[in-house]
Parts: sequence; structure tokens; C-alpha cells
Amino acid sequence: MPTSIITRFFPCSAASLVHQTGAQLTATNAGVKIVLHTRKGERNPCCAELISGDHYAEIGLWFEGKELSDYDGVFSLPREVGEILKDVGYVVSDEFFA
Repeated sequence: MPTSIITRFFPCSAASLVHQTGAQLTATNAGVKIVLHTRKGERNPCCAELISGDHYAEIGLWFEGKELSDYDGVFSLPREVGEILKDVGYVVSDEFFA
């Protein structure tokens, strides 16, 4: 059960569904809300939610210390997730961004 939540809204960002080939499958929705969840007794976020209009994605997050080591649930890590993680003190390598 998540016990710590950090939320940030990115009004100038857009989200859409993307095929694994990178082809855009749906029209974009303006404005993206990112929600980081951290479980009770843990320090690192366990997941990030991306919410934009009818688009929703839950992104699993794994860390080695303060460095993001892996993610799951989306084709490429949204820039907004990397930005909020960096803002709260995590290291996110450029290799995670398409």
C-alpha cells in the first residue's frame, strides 16, 4: 500500500499511446499528471502513474541506491518522470529516454 505520494502536473506536456515500433496510435492529450508512489518503510518510489485525459500508464521503478536502474510498463520513460525523479534527488541516465 503506497504511503508517500508526490504529484506534479506538466501543463505543456502531451501523452498518446505508442506502438512498440514508435508509431503513434492515438491523438495526443495536453497536460500530463505524474504521481510517484513510495511504499511504507521504503525510501525509493515503487512506481509512477502517468495520467493525461483518457491515457493512463503505471510505470514500475527500480533503483540501485539513488540511481534509476530499470522501469517497466511503457515504451520509453517519459521525460516528465525523469524530471520529477531528478527534482527529488534521484539520478536518471539519459539512456532511459527515447
